[in-house]
Amino acid sequence: MKNNPLTPFKFFAVAILFGSSYSALNAQTIFFNNGASVFASSGSIIHVNGGLQNDGATAVFDNNGTVTVANSGTPGTVFLTNGSTMQGNGQYFVEQDWSNSATFNAGTSTVTLNGDLQQFITTTNATVTTFNNLVLTGTGAGNDRKKTLQGVNANVGTNGVLTINDRELETLTNTFFVLNPATTAVTNNTTVGSEGFVSSSVGGSLSRATNSSSMYRFPTGSSVGTTRYRPVQLTPATAAANVFNVRLGNNNATVDGFSTAALDTSMCSVLSLFYHQINRAAGADNASIDVFYDQAADNGLWDALAQFNTPTAAIWNNMGAVTNTSAVPFNDVLKVNWSDFSNSPYILARVKPAMPVLACNDVCANSTGNNFTATGTGSSFTWTAPAGATISSGQGTNSVDIDWGASSGTLSVTTNSAAGCASNPASCSVTANVTPVASFDTTSAGFTYNFTDLSTGTVTSWAWDFGDGSTSAAQNPSHTYTGNGVQTVCLVVSNNGCADSVCRNIIIDATDFINIPNVFTPDGDGVNDLFYIDNSGLAEYQIDIYNRWGVKVFSSQTPNEKWDGTTTAGVPLNDGTYYYILKAVSVTTKDYSTKGYIQLIRKN
Repeated sequence: MKNNPLTPFKFFAVAILFGSSYSALNAQTIFFNNGASVFASSGSIIHVNGGLQNDGATAVFDNNGTVTVANSGTPGTVFLTNGSTMQGNGQYFVEQDWSNSATFNAGTSTVTLNGDLQQFITTTNATVTTFNNLVLTGTGAGNDRKKTLQGVNANVGTNGVLTINDRELETLTNTFFVLNPATTAVTNNTTVGSEGFVSSSVGGSLSRATNSSSMYRFPTGSSVGTTRYRPVQLTPATAAANVFNVRLGNNNATVDGFSTAALDTSMCSVLSLFYHQINRAAGADNASIDVFYDQAADNGLWDALAQFNTPTAAIWNNMGAVTNTSAVPFNDVLKVNWSDFSNSPYILARVKPAMPVLACNDVCANSTGNNFTATGTGSSFTWTAPAGATISSGQGTNSVDIDWGASSGTLSVTTNSAAGCASNPASCSVTANVTPVASFDTTSAGFTYNFTDLSTGTVTSWAWDFGDGSTSAAQNPSHTYTGNGVQTVCLVVSNNGCADSVCRNIIIDATDFINIPNVFTPDGDGVNDLFYIDNSGLAEYQIDIYNRWGVKVFSSQTPNEKWDGTTTAGVPLNDGTYYYILKAVSVTTKDYSTKGYIQLIRKN
């Protein structure tokens, strides 16, 4: 139905002014205003079966009621063309497209795009629509879920609200600006599987004005390929005016020129499924960046954020310490008070733990149960043993036991974060020392036995046990026994801790004897300075020596002890004759007890 611009369209004017309703009678026609002034009063209802076109510089559609443009057979589109004006504070329910190539003064109005087919916000002359409230509803699925900016940006005004519900606001390469700085100016359904979100191609975004230090939610997502809802929250540092733009890149960032293989050395990987572009378009505030992800769907835990090209060009740069929170349905990674918005790509990352500390000791070739321990901050450890060595226990922990082979080699370990990122490896060289084979032989002269080391292989230490409580660390020692009998002699040979031992029973069967000198010269010339009774095989021994006045000057129960010619107080005795009493019985019960005199002569 058309009206003549020279004749007022009185039926609609009167009907609307009185709150009446009008419905076009022919479903294939549209409401076409080619120059008249149409006023819909508060409470009035206009239902157009088809579409509504406001056309011409004198055409003014002033809606303060409810205008529904819909028809199941011919979806209704609103066209604003040729300098016309649509204004007022009413409501608009639009089943198909919103095509604005003229003037729309939103006032306090609400535009609801409620079609079940894909709907477009478009223009023929680059006119940007600023809505007050924009509400997205409908039941369409797939592409028919979308409300799409076609070749033009769009705005929600400084007092308006964008209500996404469970629909997809697709901006393509365009930007949807929310000029209202209230944190509540954007709402969406967050029910898992039915989330409403804003999707954008490269160059497009959701833009929000801010003027508080509160959290602003950017419900970004995409239905390209795998449908994902991955929101971002930004919290400006102050209440100053800022503008931030956010986009979800629902693909491997490499496709868009941000190689996921180019990382700084602190990280082991970045997420290959999606990334975000975050831009501070106006203002100078720092902002906290909170990125949300689905642990199950997004390849596990992520414990870091990275920014591309800053500070090092052409790589992803670790943004430093973050806070990680696990929750349902989304985990999040929060970077507090971020300052550098010079480059827009941001991505979830995994950061390497610090390299563990590992110190290695030498081992014995072909030995078992060698323990190695590392110190690190990760949640698990991965060990790599050289060829010929086998980790018998402890893999995954910081301490392992290894059955070593015949050769030396390098042992390495990495520590792993809870997100599964491995540190740089710590390594050390392990020397496998060959264990010598112990062997010895003996020769004897009386009670004195000479031991000869016959061990094979490299030997760095010897430990002899002669069986009578005496020991030696010499390679080829001698030892004098005090009597006959059987002694178990053991030799332990070592090569840097790798030891072998052998024990043999030695039968001591020598003649017992004593030989008592009658003179000695304790004058310090190294010849015959000590009184000593040479003996062998004694079981009992006691000697007491007296001066001529009967005073005891020396006494001993040790067969091999020697007298230096001094008193028990260490005072040198004078030349003279001294009397001894000896009690001595051999292991064969032969009694050598006797008495006699000793001549002490000092030559000096």
